[in-house]
Amino acid sequence: MNGNSQKRRNWTYSLTIVVLVAATAAIIGCMIESPTGNADRAYLISSAGNVLFDHGKHSEKAESCAQCHHNLYDSTFAVSCSDCHDDDMDADDFEHTELKSFHERDCSKCHIPSKDDTQATSCRECHLTVQKKDKQPISCSDCHEDYTPDIMEHDEYLEIEDHSCLTCHTPTIVSEAYHTDCTRCHLEYAPKRFADSDGKAVCGACHLR
Repeated sequence: MNGNSQKRRNWTYSLTIVVLVAATAAIIGCMIESPTGNADRAYLISSAGNVLFDHGKHSEKAESCAQCHHNLYDSTFAVSCSDCHDDDMDADDFEHTELKSFHERDCSKCHIPSKDDTQATSCRECHLTVQKKDKQPISCSDCHEDYTPDIMEHDEYLEIEDHSCLTCHTPTIVSEAYHTDCTRCHLEYAPKRFADSDGKAVCGACHLR
């Protein structure tokens, strides 16, 4: 009897330790703040199958933020090198790719966002779900008499008060904008992943089902 009692006491003691350790671990687990989701990733809702978009990986591949966020940054809003560096610093001494590598691809180091709100603008603010009118630039001659294309450079148009891209251009619908820009880059930079043997885009490479 004494032997059995001793075994039962040892078993009970061991079980108690296990329960206490498990309870302690559970309490500590609840107290630790769970990790937040990756802010660089976005889940885009689409009727053709949702798309998991990794902004971090795309920004590593893109030549600049403006390659995708074309309506947020404009070359006319450049910050002078002398604003941060000595007067003898000149951007012409470097290739643009070199300047980007210095600032870890942060366009805002040299370019001031053209909007007061520096948060990324939703594509749908310009690219609607349904095309409302023909997809073509509005002719300058529709508004201006005696116009010729050599009057000014394209960047100069945006310096005119109340002029924006939408003054002259009608954006394509959002699905076409995504397909045109995304597919063009995918087929150029990662054809093995995003194209079939005939070189055509594979929808399932982006759209989840």
